[in-house]
Amino acid sequence: MFLYPFLDKLGVFLFTSSQMGIYIGATLHEVAHVVGASNALGEIVSTNAIIEKMIRVIFLVPFLILLSLWLIKTNFHTKQEKSKIVIPWFAIFFIIVVGFNSLGILEKSTIESINFLDTFALTMAMSALGMETSIDKFKNSGIKPFYLSFILFIWLMIVGYFLVKLFF
Repeated sequence: MFLYPFLDKLGVFLFTSSQMGIYIGATLHEVAHVVGASNALGEIVSTNAIIEKMIRVIFLVPFLILLSLWLIKTNFHTKQEKSKIVIPWFAIFFIIVVGFNSLGILEKSTIESINFLDTFALTMAMSALGMETSIDKFKNSGIKPFYLSFILFIWLMIVGYFLVKLFF
């Protein structure tokens, strides 16, 4: 989140504003990170980044449903477990809320209140997660998860770079 604007200002990426937005939206995992990184680079970058990220989020719904169906078909579960389709309800509700919000039924003040409550609830959830986390948990997990995280980060940066250059 902090690295992308810095590298962009150094001229490392050589992207247009639209390309940089797509790159940020495609390679950062969290919506808030996409918003933070892209806002530091301007409105065009921010708009493209957020749209790209929302497209990724929306595509989670069919992906999770197809993954669930594939796992059932390939007998991923043990023989003792009864195979049944697992519906990703959070993803279904996400699409419902997007559709409902797109109708424009709710007033702007109501949406702002809901967004405030959403931000508050997310802040509380992240705080609770932080309360459950300690440096000892990181120490006990060893160095391998950090290596994997670093490799995946570099992979996303490089593959994302070439895909944006190739298609946009």
